[in-house]
Amino acid sequence: MVQKGKALLFLDPTVKTEGGVQKAWMLKAFEYVRLQDKVTGKITVHRGEQIVFPGPDDVLLDDKKLSALDLQVDEYVKLEDQVTGEIRVVAGVSRVFVGPNERALDGGKKKAIQVDEEHAVLVRNVSTGQLRLTTEPQLFVPGPNEAIEKVQTLIRLADYEAVVVKDKSGKLAVHYGSPERQSPDRPRSFFLAPYAEIMQLWWSSGLRRASRDLLHRALRHQTPVHVVRVRLPDGRQCRAGA
Repeated sequence: MVQKGKALLFLDPTVKTEGGVQKAWMLKAFEYVRLQDKVTGKITVHRGEQIVFPGPDDVLLDDKKLSALDLQVDEYVKLEDQVTGEIRVVAGVSRVFVGPNERALDGGKKKAIQVDEEHAVLVRNVSTGQLRLTTEPQLFVPGPNEAIEKVQTLIRLADYEAVVVKDKSGKLAVHYGSPERQSPDRPRSFFLAPYAEIMQLWWSSGLRRASRDLLHRALRHQTPVHVVRVRLPDGRQCRAGA
């Protein structure tokens, strides 16, 4: 049995104490403790404000009092029930107490993603593996079975630029920055669709044939460099450029 104070206790000859006199847990409004019954294994959560006295077979599960997770308006946390495997998502503003068999995923609370005209978020459904692109303005919070793959910044092309985009079927499309050459399905400002990628163009120029990796190809006029190979009377070769 557990004898609570305030009391003056006289033990019977056949009764002994375990652990001596101990302090109960005094919890504030944002604090909680998890107690586990050593006999049944059942875990219970006790939230403040209150004073918590353990049962005869209860032990403190986390070795200390815990604080609830305070979520701001742009924060969220994923919690997984380790018994059922179910995941729940709680978004701010909120004070979150972890359940008896729950644990926080991904290191605890995270920042929601601000989706606006300049930013989109690429999301993967971990249960199906499918990707989707969210462009609707919002504070984006992933669902229980969703993971954020990437935050995209709007691609803007200048009048003299163009990019080649390969879609998930392997089809190539050129996006032009020039108003005269753009089309409704290939705008000059766009987010990259799921499974699409920008093709890299490798160019070389100059006497040393220096190569550059270009994502945005400049369509402006550039002065060409002409290189010729010359064989000298002694058999050596050299290159001359103009």
